[in-house]
Amino acid sequence: MTATWPCDDLPSERFPIFTRANTGEVFSDAATPLTWSVFGTGVYDAAYRDGLYRIGVFTPDDFRPEGECEVVGCFGGYVYINVSISRVLAVRTPGMTADAIDRSLFGEHPDVRPYKPHPLDDNPECTERMVAWMGSLFSATDVPEVAEHTRRIDEVIAARPDLIALTDAELVDHYRSLVPEMRPVFATHIVHLYASNIITGLIAQVGAAVGAGELVAKVTAGLGEVDSAQQSYDLWNLSRVVRDHATVTAELDKGIDGLLSRLRDAGHDADEGVKAFLTGWDRFIADWGFLGPSVWEFRSPTYGANPEIPLRMLDHARKVADEQSPEIRTAHLAADREAAVAEIACRLEGNELQAQFLGAAHAAMLFLPAREATKVQCTRLCEEARMTMRELGGRFVERGVLARWQDVLLLMGDEIDAFVADPAPFADTVDERKATLTLLESKWPPFILEGAPPAIEEFEDRDQSISSPVSSGEVLQGLGVAPGSHTGPARVVRSLVDDVELEPGDVLIAMTTDSSWGPLFLTAGAVVCQTGAAISHAAIVSRELGIPAAVSVQDCTTRIVDGTVVTVNGDTGTVTVH
Repeated sequence: MTATWPCDDLPSERFPIFTRANTGEVFSDAATPLTWSVFGTGVYDAAYRDGLYRIGVFTPDDFRPEGECEVVGCFGGYVYINVSISRVLAVRTPGMTADAIDRSLFGEHPDVRPYKPHPLDDNPECTERMVAWMGSLFSATDVPEVAEHTRRIDEVIAARPDLIALTDAELVDHYRSLVPEMRPVFATHIVHLYASNIITGLIAQVGAAVGAGELVAKVTAGLGEVDSAQQSYDLWNLSRVVRDHATVTAELDKGIDGLLSRLRDAGHDADEGVKAFLTGWDRFIADWGFLGPSVWEFRSPTYGANPEIPLRMLDHARKVADEQSPEIRTAHLAADREAAVAEIACRLEGNELQAQFLGAAHAAMLFLPAREATKVQCTRLCEEARMTMRELGGRFVERGVLARWQDVLLLMGDEIDAFVADPAPFADTVDERKATLTLLESKWPPFILEGAPPAIEEFEDRDQSISSPVSSGEVLQGLGVAPGSHTGPARVVRSLVDDVELEPGDVLIAMTTDSSWGPLFLTAGAVVCQTGAAISHAAIVSRELGIPAAVSVQDCTTRIVDGTVVTVNGDTGTVTVH
């Protein structure tokens, strides 16, 4: 097989099906060779295996040797996770089915291939260990490893060396030193990912079985203390500072370009509103500056390096009335969740599934937030790697070797040392890969792969034009993941990097969203995503902000015209066109 991209992996014969589901949230863009060849192999694949071993559902004998990616992979420059492995996990889990695990990953995506049994899928010893692990989920009262990982990452960040003082070679060494720090955190994230998959899958199965499918989204809403939603609350509070102080409002009315400089330098020292805003802004960036689109790819823009991204979302949020605050929107969710759990449990009276359902509903309150917390902690370490390479790449820009700092990431892990010692022989390599990357990012990778990926030329163009537009009265069916209903004009948003025209109450339409999109939800009346499932970012954050949401709504970004009035039902997953 000829690799499309230098860090591409080999397909797996034993576990042949891969998907962009979930990974599209953190690797929405193509992966650069230095990101994937070092962290893809050393963290994402290796730690994914560690997590599966901790669960007990797989052993090292199931996979190729470590170092040969199989549970995740880079194909055609884009990162995928292995669907076949998740299905085998379902087969080895009592009470779980491959269809249920598919639903938790894909929602209702039409390209999902049916499960094909393999003689090695059944493994009684693994099943026995899996049963014990599931028992631990339903009996858990807390998730202490989240706090342990957070403390360790705090220590790593506090001990960060002075990057400016390091030599080029020492910067490369520091970059590599973050791999063993991130591996155990990502392994825990994988454990919590599958805990969340199993928990939400079981809740959905039981809800459907008792005719209460419309209550399922309520069971996992209003959990509270979800890390990936916290930045939205923080930015909301900052938006109230803007609304309450005329000077800050007046400066923001002039535009976000140069806003921070104007507030700091325009003689506003005595203005209490300006001081309150700048203090809040600096705190927001200190807490959340590591976030950005495609956030696990190290060339990704971030809030800290590209403040125009959160400033635009702040500009939108300040237009939202106080009565649409997240606190007010979510005030009823905890009670609704308790009522939904009670209703489904009542319908299960006398059924042995009742205890299992109640255990899953309780576990959801622990493990869905834990999944998001470990994801955020991994992202903090990604920023440590990113700023290390930003320093290294910036030096080569100053020396006239590279055009932009991100170009250093076009080298492979086994090339970077030689490049640092003598960059001249790599000039053509960098130029060629930069051209290929530009081509890759003009294409959509296949959502699902089975076997070898197609050539780049066979990828679909990222055509943003509308085709077969929806008609009045048409109903698009997706998966309801955040309860409630809202009617408003649709707004298709393709990127946070570009300016977004989103007005309060608009329905946000996107291919997918990641953690950096959360504050944009503050302005939206509802959220609709073309991909996703019950534990995707859009689902979890929408539930925590009290915003109706539907995911896995096919072709919504290419069929719904901006301004079309739609009603989103987050209980049933329907998007009705008016």
